[in-house]
This record gives sequence, C-alpha cells and structure tokens, in this order.
Amino acid sequence: MRETQDKKDGRTDMTRGSPIKLIIKFALPLLIGNIVQQTYNLADTVIVGNFAENSDDCIAAVGVAMPVMFLMVALFFGMSQGATIIISQFYGANDSKSIKRAVDTVYVFLFIMSVPLTVTGLLISRPLLETINAEGNILEYGVTYLSITFFGILPSFGFNLNSGILQGLGNSKISLLFLGIASGVNIILDLLFVAVFRWGVAGVAVATVIAQSAAFIFGIRHINGKNYGFKISLLNFKKLEFDFTLLKDIARIGLPGGLQNAMFSVGFLFLHNLINAINSTHAGFTAGFTSAQRIDAFAFLPIMSFAVAVTTFVGQNIGAGNLDRVKKGVRAACLLGLGASILICMTVLPMSGALIGMFSRTPEVIEYGQAYLYRMMPFIFILAAHFILSSALRGAGQSMVPLIGSFIGLWLARVPAAYLIYYISPGVPENIYFSFLIGWTIGLIPVAGYYFSGKWKKKAFRFLRSKEE
Repeated sequence: MRETQDKKDGRTDMTRGSPIKLIIKFALPLLIGNIVQQTYNLADTVIVGNFAENSDDCIAAVGVAMPVMFLMVALFFGMSQGATIIISQFYGANDSKSIKRAVDTVYVFLFIMSVPLTVTGLLISRPLLETINAEGNILEYGVTYLSITFFGILPSFGFNLNSGILQGLGNSKISLLFLGIASGVNIILDLLFVAVFRWGVAGVAVATVIAQSAAFIFGIRHINGKNYGFKISLLNFKKLEFDFTLLKDIARIGLPGGLQNAMFSVGFLFLHNLINAINSTHAGFTAGFTSAQRIDAFAFLPIMSFAVAVTTFVGQNIGAGNLDRVKKGVRAACLLGLGASILICMTVLPMSGALIGMFSRTPEVIEYGQAYLYRMMPFIFILAAHFILSSALRGAGQSMVPLIGSFIGLWLARVPAAYLIYYISPGVPENIYFSFLIGWTIGLIPVAGYYFSGKWKKKAFRFLRSKEE
C-alpha cells in the first residue's frame, strides 16, 4: 500500500534497490533544479553587469552582500536541514504521525523567528559591510540589496523548507517545479526592473523576493493538495502540533550545520575584507572574484546534488536499520563525485575566459576571475569528498564532526593561509586562492577519519532507540 502511494506522490523509498541508481535518480531532479536556481543567480549578475549603471560596482556589491545574508539566515537553514533529516528517518521507520509533528513544529519555528531575524538584519547590514572594508558605491548598493532581501526572509525560508520536507520524504522531483517557478519569475522581473526600469541592485533584490514568494505559495498549495499525510495550516495555527522535544532533536541535528554555514559566512567576510583591501590597489579584483564564484557555484552543482541525495539515503536507511546499505550508498556517491569533479575541470577551465566575460568585459575582471578558477578547479575532488562524507554523517544524525572539520579547515587553515600568502607575495594577490586547497585538505581529515572509524553507527542506533522509547 505504501509503495503504491509513494509512487503516486513521487516519493522514493531508498531502503530497497541499487544504491547508485537510487542516488542518481534522486540527485538528477536536484541537479536540474539547482542548475535552474544557479541560472537565475547567474542571470542576476549577467543582467546587472550588462544593464545597470556602474555595473562592476553592482556585481561587487552583490558579492560582498551575500556572506552577510547567509550569516543571518544560516541557523534557520540549519534547522530546516535538521527537519529534513528527521523526516527522512521517520519515513524510513514508516512513522507518519511523527512526520506530521516534525512538519508542524518546524513551521511554527519559522514564523516565530522570521520577524526578529528581519529586524536584526536591517539593523546590522551597514555596520557589517563597513567592517569588511566595503566603500563608496559597493557599500551603498550592498546595503540596498540586503535591506530589500531581508524583507523577504519569510518566503525565502518557506520556499526552502517546503523543498526540504519533500526531500526528506524521498521526493526531489517537485522541488524542481518550485525552482522552475522561482527562476522563471525572477528572470522576467530582473529584465523588467533592471533593464527597463533601471533600478540596479534594488531591482535584482525585489525580483528575488517576489519570485521566492510565488514559489513558497505554490509549495504550500501543492503539499496541501496531495496525500502526504499532513497539511500546512498557515491560517489556523491551532491545527499545528508543536512538539518542543522534537524541536530539540531537530536543533541537535540541524544547528551544527547551521553553525557551520554561519561560520562559513563569517570566514568569507574575513576573506572579503582582504579581497576588498586588494581591490583598492588592484582594480577589478572583487568583481573578478564574485564572477568566478558564480561559475564555481554553478560547476559544483552535480556534487552538491549527490551530497543532498546521500543525506536522504542515509537518513532513510538509518531509520530502517540498514547500516550496511549506508556504506554502499556513500561509496557510490564518492565515486560519482570523483567522476563529476574530473568532468567539471575538463569543461570549465578551457572556457574560463568566455565564462567570466559573461559578467564583465573589463580585462582586469576577466583576468582575476580566470586566476580564481585555475587555482580552484583542479582540486575540487577534495571538496567533493568532504561534502559527501559530511552529508552522510548528517544523515546519520551526527552533525558535530562536519562542524569540527569545517571549523578546522576554515579558521585554522584557509583564512590564516590567505592572509599569510598575501603577506608573502602581495604582488600576486590571486595566489590567495590556494588557501582554499589548504583548507579543504585539512578540513577533510577529521571528517574522513570519523566516518571510516565507524563510530557513527553506534550513535545512530542510540538515536533510534531513544525515538522508540
């Protein structure tokens, strides 16, 4: 009965069948959806770069604003990830009542936290940007972008939460539809607000908020219209079943990931502080970095999709008690990640100049953007291994080790290495990008060591026993 209903609703039971086929099947819609999402992120930058006044400053402003935005929302997105993992484990254990309580609980949390987070973001945007040496147009455009974006916190959270809930149930296909709606609306409004109305970065921010709101509303209508075993009752909070104990479990699993994202954002603020300082003597450096990051994020999408698939795969099989299948699935995902890394390198590097040229025609911007890609791309297989093993541990409910690995890789390796490299060779500032390789390698060591030690297995069983009790 459950298998028939799952197929009807687009859900995937990952406790049976070939692990590599299941991971590819689950990851493919995620990959397409992520490509769509990054396409509209790229569209933001391309449209601004070609139609906005002071286009290089606009590109740089969006680049320096993003870590501030991620810093503010990181903890909640961690909670969303924790809910996804909890839901996948309940789904693997065939516990529909607990799935409903988890959905209700995380939605109550969303509404409680969105207002203070919006207010806080509006208050600290300018001070944070000033702290990282953003000046002139870059500072003003960055404040404008953040101020508008923070007003869209609630639909942004809801849009991502709906996708996460369905991914926990094994349904990655519908997330593609959510992203398709958001992307189509975003690109159309970008062209209208930036190319026609000439609103610059403000137009990009407004378009993003409207697009995510549309996808959020559609997601609620979809979930309520299907037989998933629960409804999202936003207009009647009395129907939402809040479980504080379950919220603590979601926080225990999700907050380390949220802290990891927040830590990553703070690290990028420190890195942007250095990059913006370099930009004062090497014009175009910040814009080149921002443009190359867009390409890097786009190219890394296949690996990201495999990592997300592994989280659900591990979560469902932990819930079902199939620990041997977990190892097979992680091994398959690592092989897929390695193959994707090789293909990405072979595709992106020969086209690097043309790709950066989509964002800016300034020679210095293109040169510095290419320098980033040539120093990063050959080593992304290390980052792929880090992401996949970290995702496997999170799926097992063990989020602290990935947090520790990221802390070591970022704060004890990457950030210090970037400043040290620039101090040693200030005439070649692009060499600071080798700090990424150093950070990835050192951060991978504790994550891989813990995974291969097998200690996560006993802790996973302890978590399941506590749920039964």
